Amino acid sequence: MFGAFTCFSQAWIQDKTASKITFKIKNFGLNVAGVFKNFTSSSNFNAANGETRFFNAEIDVKSIFTDSEGRDKHLLESDYFDVEKYPKIVFESIAIEKTTNSNYLLKGFLVIKGVKKRVETTLAVTASKTEVRLLANFLLNRRDFGVGSNSFVLSDEVNIKMIYVASKK
Repeated sequence: MFGAFTCFSQAWIQDKTASKITFKIKNFGLNVAGVFKNFTSSSNFNAANGETRFFNAEIDVKSIFTDSEGRDKHLLESDYFDVEKYPKIVFESIAIEKTTNSNYLLKGFLVIKGVKKRVETTLAVTASKTEVRLLANFLLNRRDFGVGSNSFVLSDEVNIKMIYVASKK
């Protein structure tokens, strides 16, 4: 994982161990958890200047890990992520609006399998002199992006959690 982050006009470096993008989906009534091991992110989070705030991420779909090699391989095939044709998932913010002292509304576009959808989520921000932590947690419908088909055993709803941690250079 690689990323860059600027906060309050300071240079920050992504903590690759603490930063992660995870997901959960119900399959046969049980939660199946997974993670994307490789992603890049970039941000300029200036609390004082809303005009320059952005957060963007690009996920390497091949880095999916659900602790089942067979399932992971199947998820890369054309009926799910179609990794040969669509190797990346991309999020680009269009606005980050302050809602409380430590919460913001993150607005942007998510592109999965060539399908671009607008998404909004709360972005919780915790910052100290040496570290900044961003947390976004949101739901999406996998079928809105053409990931899988109608299923009686697999939920349409996927819970996505993004944790971005960076420390001062």
